[in-house]
Amino acid sequence: MTKRTRVRANSTEVARLAGVSIAAVSRAFAPGSSISPALAERVYAAARELNYVPNNLARSLITRRTNIVALMLPTTSNPIFAAMLDEISLRLEDQGKQVLLFTPSDVADFDRTLQHMLQYQVDAIVIAAASISSRMAALCVDRNVPVVTLGRYLPGIPVHSVRGDEHDAGTQAADLVLKGGGRRFGVIDGSPNLTTIVERKAAVTARLESAVGPGAIRIADGGLTYAGGHRAALALMEGPDRPDTLVCLTDIMALGAMDAVRHALGLRVPEDVAVVGFDDIPEAGYMSYQLSTVRTPVKEMAKYMIELISAKPEPAEPRAIKIPAQLIVRASTRGL
Repeated sequence: MTKRTRVRANSTEVARLAGVSIAAVSRAFAPGSSISPALAERVYAAARELNYVPNNLARSLITRRTNIVALMLPTTSNPIFAAMLDEISLRLEDQGKQVLLFTPSDVADFDRTLQHMLQYQVDAIVIAAASISSRMAALCVDRNVPVVTLGRYLPGIPVHSVRGDEHDAGTQAADLVLKGGGRRFGVIDGSPNLTTIVERKAAVTARLESAVGPGAIRIADGGLTYAGGHRAALALMEGPDRPDTLVCLTDIMALGAMDAVRHALGLRVPEDVAVVGFDDIPEAGYMSYQLSTVRTPVKEMAKYMIELISAKPEPAEPRAIKIPAQLIVRASTRGL
């Protein structure tokens, strides 16, 4: 028995059935094109009847655009990066674009990963995981591929950047716990490879040291994880002169720290130990935590990112956009 091969319908057949031009079929399936809803519906109805699906690969050969944006995140296990992926994906989908996700395990090998991203002929590259070398930035520019870094600023590197004001964020968090009567502080640190963490730490420690002196601050590494925050909190709370306040440079570490303080040590939050974090992940607002935090402006960052990669003509010079910090005060800190 001979297997029948089904011939795939093309745009000419769709146009004939719908009673429209081939150009109208093309516009109906091109995001952002000018076409009336009634005319578009006629095209869609004909396409459904013929089981027609546009060939985006063929279209990309003509337009030299793939409608794919490469996104690099350090991890998706941290809720803030998962939220970033969700928001960016939704924004790009609204623009008719798709995300190609990279999560490199070794930031030291970032340039090779970036070269791998360029092999996919992506329309733009968005980086929230690591820095970018001058050599790779030049390669992207030569290929006319816009690059946007999220949450970091790289002086001297010709790429766009969108980030929150981490210095202001750290200062606001420090002022909050100082206002609440804190005098002995534990700072739960994270990765030195993320400029957001480095900037937050610098601002927090500078503000606290100016108020109480460096001797009143202890620092422990929380590894940017819940378990790491839990371990760091227990280490910081050892000894008689334990901190009365924990400043955690991400919310996920703060949640681990809060559970260590309450369940492992039997102390009260915030009466015995106040806790503040950064990012405002969804879990921070749960009734079990009610964590005071400084919000990472994910929605605003995604909005500006879309504007930068979609700008026509492209900006002559790289843009550096800084978004003001927003302090969210909840029940984990004193002085409400």
